[in-house]
Amino acid sequence: MNIYLNPGHDRTLDSGAVNRNLNLRECDLAYELAQLVKTYLERHGMHVVIGQNDDLYLICDEANGWVADYFISIHFNAFNKRATGTETLVSGSLDSLLLGHSIQANLKAVLCLPDRGIKERPGMFVLRNTAMPAVLVEVCFLDNDYDVKRYFDKKDEVARAIATGIVQFVRQSEMSAA
Repeated sequence: MNIYLNPGHDRTLDSGAVNRNLNLRECDLAYELAQLVKTYLERHGMHVVIGQNDDLYLICDEANGWVADYFISIHFNAFNKRATGTETLVSGSLDSLLLGHSIQANLKAVLCLPDRGIKERPGMFVLRNTAMPAVLVEVCFLDNDYDVKRYFDKKDEVARAIATGIVQFVRQSEMSAA
């Protein structure tokens, strides 16, 4: 099984969300989390490629060219320093919806933050331009000190939760296809 992990944004050109109080950048947290998720997925025998780049055409082309089975983009949300919770955006296909539900269920159980749910975003660039089922996970709100401190307290568990959600979905899909 080929899994393409896309930590959001770019560590040189576009940091994404920032938390100035804690001196944190979304691109750094997403990259570090993707590395942890990769470790757990590989323990389950999955092949994983990580691509982080400001050029989303390049990201989608790489995932499509590698013939990834699933595309997971990892992000941290930001809004007004008070918004809280975790959510998963999906492309709208049935498999992306089921994959998103699997990841979201595991993630919300670990973080115990408000469940902002699954949201269909078929127009979002990386969800629209990948040929495989695709989801974008918004782990928590980076600009909310409580959310991000909760994330740091549970970082390894968050990585395992995302990986477990992917593995559970893949195993269920394989059983259904048999």
